[in-house]
Amino acid sequence: MNVRESSQSSASPSHTLTNLEQRLKVLLADHDLVSRNALQSLLEQEEYVVVVADDGASAISVYMHEHPDVVLVEALLPEMDGYQVTEYIRELSGDSFVPVLLLYSLPDEDALNACLAHGGNDFLTKSSPPALIKAKLESFAQMRRLYHAVRTQRDELAQHNRWLKREYEIAEGVFAKVMHSSGLQAPNLKYLVSPQAIFNGDLLLAAYRPSGEMHLLLGDFTGHGLSAAIGTIPVADIFNGMTAKGFPVPEIVAEINQKLQRILPRGVFFAAALLELDTKKRKLSAWVGGVPDILIYGAQSKTLIGRFASKSFPLGVVETDQLDCQVDSMEVQTGDRIFLCTDGVSEARNLEGAMFGQARLEQCFARGYEPSALFERILMELEQFRGAQQQSDDVTLIEVTVDPSVGNPQATDTTLVPRQASAWSASFEFGCDSLKGYDPLPVMMQVLLETQRLHQHKQRIYMVLAELFLNALEHGLLRLDSALKEGAGGFGVYYKEKESRLSQLKEGSIKVHFQHTVISSGGQLMIRVEDSGPGFDFEYYLRQVGENPRAHGRGLVLISSLCESLAYSGTGNIAEASYVWKLEGES
Repeated sequence: MNVRESSQSSASPSHTLTNLEQRLKVLLADHDLVSRNALQSLLEQEEYVVVVADDGASAISVYMHEHPDVVLVEALLPEMDGYQVTEYIRELSGDSFVPVLLLYSLPDEDALNACLAHGGNDFLTKSSPPALIKAKLESFAQMRRLYHAVRTQRDELAQHNRWLKREYEIAEGVFAKVMHSSGLQAPNLKYLVSPQAIFNGDLLLAAYRPSGEMHLLLGDFTGHGLSAAIGTIPVADIFNGMTAKGFPVPEIVAEINQKLQRILPRGVFFAAALLELDTKKRKLSAWVGGVPDILIYGAQSKTLIGRFASKSFPLGVVETDQLDCQVDSMEVQTGDRIFLCTDGVSEARNLEGAMFGQARLEQCFARGYEPSALFERILMELEQFRGAQQQSDDVTLIEVTVDPSVGNPQATDTTLVPRQASAWSASFEFGCDSLKGYDPLPVMMQVLLETQRLHQHKQRIYMVLAELFLNALEHGLLRLDSALKEGAGGFGVYYKEKESRLSQLKEGSIKVHFQHTVISSGGQLMIRVEDSGPGFDFEYYLRQVGENPRAHGRGLVLISSLCESLAYSGTGNIAEASYVWKLEGES
């Protein structure tokens, strides 16, 4: 075997290395010494780096060690001919592009076919003019450089796609955990969430207040995909956290808007609807900002019996003090259906480009379908209208059935490990401005839950505290009569009158005092609520409540069933309840 590389010029070492790296390396395999030396000399004159071999086995060995840019191999090498060498080089090069040119002593009409059949790229005769040899080598060298550049870009793109896929998988896992809402598992909910892309700009959440009311949020961020879904994480965190603490819808709306005002870029906003459903009081309250109307379908009439239309800006558009955060309310009955959707439903298009539209959606409600079948009928009509047209927006549709038998699926959650019980006390006083401005119940509940053992009792304690506080507010300060709730629409009349009297309240306050003590079996929480109103004949009222089979007016009976004791004093303006909790395993 004869292996030889051309000598270097007299340039400086660093410059020589740079030139060498840039020069084309050619493997020349030819068993004829004379023709090999002549061709080698010609190539070196053109400043190619030449490595040589005199038989097929040597050519393979040199190729593996030198990694040439181009191969010139004699077709009729002894023992292992040029065709076999070409096939070996093709296997060794893998997905790299290494041009192989077959050398012939004389022109051959079938040379090109034979060359291509064995994996070669072209052929030359040993007597070819130097200009032709150089032109072909330069041409294939340029092809090799282009191939290398394309392959490098392909590999970089593949690596980028792997990174992107991994990032999407991580993001998808985070979104799934943050967005997971056990409230959506409630049996009175049906919903469809159909994103246009992997990530969804539509957001659907359901959660329960400690007192049992369901909160539901349906929203739609500007745009589609990951950029639209980014804002769903802080919104879900605020919604779930504030609902669990007992905050009402207006305060949740204000907090979400304030957060989005800080983090969203200009031109991005969150159209949303938040509702609160109290099945015990048959009361539905809703705030709507920028999404299609909430529609209520009557179980008895089988027609639309009400709607909540958008009356506010979407969230993230204006400052919170410019946003109308108040809710509208109506009375609902068992079996009624509440429908919410994003504009992906009304703006769905068919093959002719026509939109499904709000009018066509409401026609579904006018056909008198059975309430239990209405959700599926809407989806069927939407699919029939759209036909083979591809989805162009995120689509979300949800149905909520008014069902008093459905409770909070998290009501029995006892996963927290309790801390050691301790003795403590706390007092609050709320004046007119505080009572008008916000709901103080969540603030007080946060103080109570600082004693971790009480966390397992939060729903019961919340119901007791809420009944005592609302009695003090509604009956003590506002002098509302529960008889207003009687008859059709009575709850709506009652709460409208409450809002009116509260807005006109000029004086008055409510004081709340908590006293927690440790007892042998666990602990005792005393809750004392005092209002500055004139009081009432509580003994007569308690007798009336005991004989009253109506849905309202039985809050004191509920308190008595949950507490060790309930006592009134003063003129009836002071109520004190004792809630006793026990250690696990105690009877």
